[in-house]
Amino acid sequence: MLVIAGAALLLSGCGKSFLELKNPQAIDFDHISDLESLTTASTGVYSLFKQSNYYNRTFILVPELMTDNGFISIKNSGRYLNEDRFTVTNGDSYITGAWRLMSQVVTNANLALAASRAIEFPAADQEDANQIIGELYACRALACFDMLRFYAQPYNFTADASHPGIPIYTEPANQIIYPARETVAKSYDQIIADLKQAESLLGDIKKNGHFTLAAAQALLAKVYLYKEDWVNAELYATKAIDNGNYTLLSNGSYVSGWASKFTAESLLEIGNTPNSNSGSDGIGYFTEQNGYGDFLATEDLYNIYAATDVRRNLIVPGVRAGGEPQAYFIKKYPNGVSSRDDNPKVLRKSEVYLIRAEARAEQALTNDSHRAGALEDLNRIAQRADPLAADVDLSGEALIDRILLERRKELAFEGNRLFDLNRKGKDVTNIQSDAQTTFEYPHNRFIMPVPYDEMNANPNMDQNPGWR
Repeated sequence: MLVIAGAALLLSGCGKSFLELKNPQAIDFDHISDLESLTTASTGVYSLFKQSNYYNRTFILVPELMTDNGFISIKNSGRYLNEDRFTVTNGDSYITGAWRLMSQVVTNANLALAASRAIEFPAADQEDANQIIGELYACRALACFDMLRFYAQPYNFTADASHPGIPIYTEPANQIIYPARETVAKSYDQIIADLKQAESLLGDIKKNGHFTLAAAQALLAKVYLYKEDWVNAELYATKAIDNGNYTLLSNGSYVSGWASKFTAESLLEIGNTPNSNSGSDGIGYFTEQNGYGDFLATEDLYNIYAATDVRRNLIVPGVRAGGEPQAYFIKKYPNGVSSRDDNPKVLRKSEVYLIRAEARAEQALTNDSHRAGALEDLNRIAQRADPLAADVDLSGEALIDRILLERRKELAFEGNRLFDLNRKGKDVTNIQSDAQTTFEYPHNRFIMPVPYDEMNANPNMDQNPGWR
């Protein structure tokens, strides 16, 4: 069995490793020898995104919970209380679980990619093989990007991005290794290289629940945005926007679209099914009142939507029995109790428009010719949600702040808020049921600690400042 370390490689301590699973969605990597077995291996890689400590709950919940978008009800099941109170420790099970899963995606993608290089695919299979290989590169890039956002300060935290990033390993090893953290700059270089490799391999077709060309380009736009490479963020956002396989939902279908799977607007979703999901550990069960219902929206968030904004309908005022007399219930994951198979949206076309709007607005600080395009993209999303909204006509930093506000409105409860505030150098207001605290930027606790298990297993691993 091939093992790479990083929490001794995170394959131990998680039950059976992916290498040991024997089911239709997993395969021993030593036995990847053709397109069918490579495809099966890639399915196993995607399955890691579906775990409750990754996209099915923790990774989309924590960046919202620690900010001004949501909080844990006073009537609760005891989950995520440290995140709610801004008192996370390096032994936190949710933060440890997320690190393990992200690392497993990287490890298993490495193994599958290495195996693919030893296969001579028949000519008839080469196009499909390229697609799967491109998806594996994109999956590895997404896991690295997520780990970087969660456990490392943003690119602009130091002038040359020389502060600690994440461990980077792109090849399998025949023994346990102990990778050190690369700089944030080098971490971004690897993510970008993977996504460009994916772009060169992926086909221009819509493939539900999988990376496509447009999804890889949209993720690359987001990576460049976080890197503050505004020119390339605009370039790749435009590529994704111009792809004809995806369109914005109409105002009338926006709310119902959250109960649907793989809508025209979704470039990448996590593909849950009634038979393959996180069940009561999913994000929907955590928001729906017939489930745990612990995660509530803040009144502060509810009040930023105009009464005519369709997105306000995804936050429903009510009374939480035994809890808050005035509560705001989250309805972005409406199947959380019934079929329990809501698909978390990783990349939507509306976000890509806002990526381009921000990239253009930042360029407009020195070249005003970019301002009109930024306003056009911003107004497209704002007025899709609220046709009665007046045109935004701002400039300079006021325009950039307005785009950040629109990101808050459009992407609430999708796992972006903490990252947006941190990368833009903003203070973070942590709202709880009965308290509110503002933490000034910069702050050590705007990122997660490297888990204790990782620190204990890997002598080359450095902890984030401010954590033991």
